[in-house]
Amino acid sequence: MVSAFTIRPATLDDAPTLAALGAQTFRETFEAICSSQDLADFLAEAYGDAIQRTELADPSRPALVLEAEGRPLGFAQLRLGHREPCVTGSRPVELQRIYVLREAHGSGFGAALMEASVAQARAWGADVLWLGVWEHNDRALAFYARQGFREAGDHVFQIGQQIDRDLILVKDLS
Repeated sequence: MVSAFTIRPATLDDAPTLAALGAQTFRETFEAICSSQDLADFLAEAYGDAIQRTELADPSRPALVLEAEGRPLGFAQLRLGHREPCVTGSRPVELQRIYVLREAHGSGFGAALMEASVAQARAWGADVLWLGVWEHNDRALAFYARQGFREAGDHVFQIGQQIDRDLILVKDLS
């Protein structure tokens, strides 16, 4: 386990890193439940270098990169100006992604990324932080519960032809 790490704002130069981290962590979580074609199509659509570059260039979608011993092991991405109908609050911020490589689970890196994300959302004046998580991702659900999130609703999440249910979780920041 590595104890020394840094969290820094992502730059456009981090697009390939975020693409690789996003694809790897998503694959680690969902490979066993998705068809290989659906997963490949989704990863190409959601995590390509160009897509990540476009998202990083958007000031409403900043990201944070966590590095340990000079190696990226996770990232978080926030999204302003987007909400689900069940999300209350006058100034919500979405935690669109918070990903840590499986090899670094249990290291405290997820909690550190969450703390940095909450601090950023509060700095923007957010009163609610929200996210969507697959209803059967028990490890993530337990993590979010420890971080003070509660269930507020749900929505459909589609990976190719596969339709899943994501729970919408919220954390009061006021």
